[in-house]
Amino acid sequence: MNMDKICIRGVGAVSSAGWNAAALHEAVRAGRPLPAQTCARPGDGRNWPCESRFAPASPPEKVARHPRLRRSSAITRYSVAAAMEALADAGHDPAAPPSGLGILFVMMNGCVNYTGRFYHEVLQNPAQASPLIFPETVFNAPASHLASFLGVDGAVSTLVGSPNSIMEALDTAAFWIRSGIVEECLVLAAEECDWLSAEALTYYHPKLVASEGAGALLLAAGGGGPRVSEVTGPLAYLSWEERCGLLPELAARTLARVEGPATLINDRTGISKIDHAEAAAWAVRPWEAVLSPKHVLGESMGAGCALQLVLGTLAARQTQRPVVISMPGANTAAYACVLEP
Repeated sequence: MNMDKICIRGVGAVSSAGWNAAALHEAVRAGRPLPAQTCARPGDGRNWPCESRFAPASPPEKVARHPRLRRSSAITRYSVAAAMEALADAGHDPAAPPSGLGILFVMMNGCVNYTGRFYHEVLQNPAQASPLIFPETVFNAPASHLASFLGVDGAVSTLVGSPNSIMEALDTAAFWIRSGIVEECLVLAAEECDWLSAEALTYYHPKLVASEGAGALLLAAGGGGPRVSEVTGPLAYLSWEERCGLLPELAARTLARVEGPATLINDRTGISKIDHAEAAAWAVRPWEAVLSPKHVLGESMGAGCALQLVLGTLAARQTQRPVVISMPGANTAAYACVLEP
């Protein structure tokens, strides 16, 4: 993965901590899990606990107005807010984005709320299922809305994959920039909570708490800002046992490139059964600080690693020291990367 000379010029975030990257940074630095609430199930037929951490109501200044956004789902609203913050953070006017801007959108579950609503209508009365809802169910809907809202004139695409698939999006964005396909690229990952995804997490472990939000990074060749100097992975695995066996190699290969004090941003959830292999792999050296966003925010699924990268960018700016980000994933491959200030 070649990220040479590619800088993270701006970042933005929406999370269960709030509607900006600063709220994310403050909450994770505090280290206290945010309050969770019961995730209601249609028909109320669940007989076990199932909790989620939702994004708070959007403040008035974060409510974007555009014909495309009148019926858009939460995942689109989160993405628009994160993207506008990233553009502003890089010094651009969000109302007049730069020319040659591209978008790479990453998700895992996608537009689950409208999908659930549409299929509910189909099951209730197929002849009356609303055709207005269906376009909001497709994976590419948020990227399409965002491109229209910003007036983007560059390439736009959506990648569907596991939580750490944003690393493949970063690689693609770097290729687009080096090839002249785009001048700058917004890389986003987002998710929205629904009862089904929240309930599915409890099958992995009953204490997992679903969360939602979006993380956005504006990449460019030069222009200042932290850069992804080293990427380890993908290290592929087919089982949880293989994953645990790969993590010491992931850490060793990454740490061989890190000198001096550094911050670690890990993937730990606060659940020992899930965390023990990752914790052991990275415990081979002392850290200036260790941040665990999932422990505070919850499991954000496809948005989780994007929020780690946003947090890492802020930490690199603040400390002016390297930040190591551990992204072991849960499905197919493990990654780690180093952000240099």
